[in-house]
Amino acid sequence: MYSEKAKDVFFSSRLVFSILCSVIFLTSCVTSDEVGRVQWELNEVKKKTDSIEARLTSGEGQGIEESQKATARAVSDLFIRTQELSKEVQRITGLLEEGQYHSEKRLEEAETVKELLSSDVEELKASVEDLKDRLVKLEGSPTGQKEKKEDTVEEVKHKEKELESSEIKDVYMAAYESYKAGSLSEAREKFESFIRDYPENEYTDNTRFWIAESYYRENSFEDAILAYEDLFRKNPDSDKIPGAMLKQGLAFFSLKDNDTGRLILEKLLEKYPDSDQSGAAKKKLEESNSGE
Repeated sequence: MYSEKAKDVFFSSRLVFSILCSVIFLTSCVTSDEVGRVQWELNEVKKKTDSIEARLTSGEGQGIEESQKATARAVSDLFIRTQELSKEVQRITGLLEEGQYHSEKRLEEAETVKELLSSDVEELKASVEDLKDRLVKLEGSPTGQKEKKEDTVEEVKHKEKELESSEIKDVYMAAYESYKAGSLSEAREKFESFIRDYPENEYTDNTRFWIAESYYRENSFEDAILAYEDLFRKNPDSDKIPGAMLKQGLAFFSLKDNDTGRLILEKLLEKYPDSDQSGAAKKKLEESNSGE
């Protein structure tokens, strides 16, 4: 039978080997050169442990008493070395974990930067495409096409003007037809509405003249006089001026204001001596003078 001290040595050796195996298991994910070195030393510990076990098993118990102190020291040294190796493995593991953490963090940051750059690139591409489209529209087309486009705009404006002119004429003629039919009040309302909707056009002076005429035909001479005066002020170059002057002079005669009537007719003869209305003006003046 082995001595108690020999058994203690044997079990201590097995304990050391178990501890070493645990260290190997804990650090199995480490792949650096230092861990390789630790693995080699652990193998050496295992060899020495196996040697002690073999000596105990083979019956060398008689000599174990003599070498027991040396063996105990060897086991103690191995145990101390195992602790040192365990600390070294922990240090290496910590370094690897720290390196892995920083690597993962840098990888995440790189991915974020990549996404941001990708987004910026997409926005830049969209801006470039937009600029290309705008350049093609503004400067990229040939000069002839550009001029053609401008001509097209002018044509559209011309057509719009023609449509508006046609509409204006239709509205004016509708009012004039009412006047010719004798619907003087209705015609006057249409003429006044026409001026409000279309203030300045080729029919504006005629419209003011027919408004005044509608009052004259209704024997509303004061309103007629004011309406003729509106034509004189706003359309002084109208070809309706001679006729308006004749009718305004006659309106004053109808209101028994013969002096004013004569002044207006004399002014008509002075400014428009060759007009169609000059003959009627002379006749009225002769009648007025002979009547006195």
